[in-house]
Amino acid sequence: MNKSEASQIINAMISSIKESPDQFKISVKVAGQSIVSHGGIGQVVTATGGGAGSTTIGQKISVSSGDVTIANEKAFRALDEQFQALIGALEEIKTALSEESPDKSLITQIYQSLKNTWVPGLIISVLGNALSLSVGIGA
Repeated sequence: MNKSEASQIINAMISSIKESPDQFKISVKVAGQSIVSHGGIGQVVTATGGGAGSTTIGQKISVSSGDVTIANEKAFRALDEQFQALIGALEEIKTALSEESPDKSLITQIYQSLKNTWVPGLIISVLGNALSLSVGIGA
């Protein structure tokens, strides 16, 4: 694989992320207690998360659906920022690959910064293979 082909693969990933960011399923688990009032008197208290034998739980108290809406909006903004950062990193790698003599240390640094993060393993794997085959770095 040459640098141009690797750039085309990276460009396809960028386009796919931009056009359909909802293709990725991202799960968030919260450890703690969930206290919900169903109107009237009484509450339902459920400990969640922490795993077997865990003593790490906190409290989550729901007051209104407005709180959930605000939390969702913040989460979507944060997720959008993360996707924009991923697109920016892929763009940087693509730009570096277009140079006659790519800066392998820069490409490696950007690639390594994406590993062991929220970035889906498929993106890391495809990117690593493309970089390994085209400029001898990755994995």
